[in-house]
Amino acid sequence: MRYPPVSVHFAKGRVKLLGSGSALPGVLVDNEQLLAVLEKQCGKSVARKAAIISRRLGIRSRHCVRDLTVRVSNPEPTAPQLCVQALNRAISESNSSEVNPCKEISYLIGHTTSPHTLLPPNIAWVAEELEHSGPYMELRQACTGFANALQISIPMLAEGSSMQSIAIVGSEVGSIYFDISKEFVDLEQLVNFVQLGDGAGAVLLGQDDGSNESIISDAYMGHIGNDKASGFHMEGGGSGDVYCKAGLPVFKHNVTDVREQGAALFMQGVEAVLSRGYTLNDFDYILPHQVNGHLGRLISEHLSVPKSRIIVDADKLGNLGSAAIWVSLDRLRQSGKLKKRNKVLILGAEATKYLYGGFVFTC
Repeated sequence: MRYPPVSVHFAKGRVKLLGSGSALPGVLVDNEQLLAVLEKQCGKSVARKAAIISRRLGIRSRHCVRDLTVRVSNPEPTAPQLCVQALNRAISESNSSEVNPCKEISYLIGHTTSPHTLLPPNIAWVAEELEHSGPYMELRQACTGFANALQISIPMLAEGSSMQSIAIVGSEVGSIYFDISKEFVDLEQLVNFVQLGDGAGAVLLGQDDGSNESIISDAYMGHIGNDKASGFHMEGGGSGDVYCKAGLPVFKHNVTDVREQGAALFMQGVEAVLSRGYTLNDFDYILPHQVNGHLGRLISEHLSVPKSRIIVDADKLGNLGSAAIWVSLDRLRQSGKLKKRNKVLILGAEATKYLYGGFVFTC
């Protein structure tokens, strides 16, 4: 008999997925374009290092909100604008009969590490653009923000609740936290520049309708981060470190530690779900956090499941952080691959303080 990890928590109940949507800014930026920018601004040596990193990560392209022709850029579109695009697509799928379907959202939840402003929260600007008059909240969390948002949403949508629907949106515009200059670029920042992508993903959730169609269940959350240094964090701008040494807040990335802990986070999630009575054969697809383009091979070997059952978007989109799971789930749902009653195992992993979380999606 399998037992869940000690720190894991499952939300009690299920919710109906009414709609999903994603938004990716601008045109796709492939490695050739990215390396040309680095060579022009930082020299051939830097561009060669970036080329090696991109091959190791298996990432060929990504979307960016920034202008690559200047050292530091403002986002276009902005984070709230990306969120609104993703949310409108999710709302549109829900087939609302209302003139303004946004009025149907009982609660609006956002999660991001790259907000439009620190205060008000990013989701406040999203609510304003949507003309959403209901309550909202924001989680300042990266790659498992989706999982904690479900921990909040599922009880709120429990049977008998007056809450009718909850919208969740995750977004990242992390490409702006990069100064394209010789002074700024080091190996760590090159990894970020090659690996990270921009975008937003959203879902609209409703109460469990008792069916087994389009259901999110077994939502779990846990961590193994105590006594571990942060694998990924933002340097500068916080109350514990207001001074920005690089001139702007930047993402710091302990690549070695993250690589060592990554497999453990995925396995914690697998063990948590299997403790509920599932087997890996119950899942038609496994959708892991999109950290690199080699995930299909790596997880296939680790779990002894066919590579064709592993969903990989990171090779095309990079690591979308807070937006990654919702974007990939939306793309999977729109791909035509899923059949009625197919099950998808979602495995989220976050390197900030080594959180894991996910859920089971029944199509």
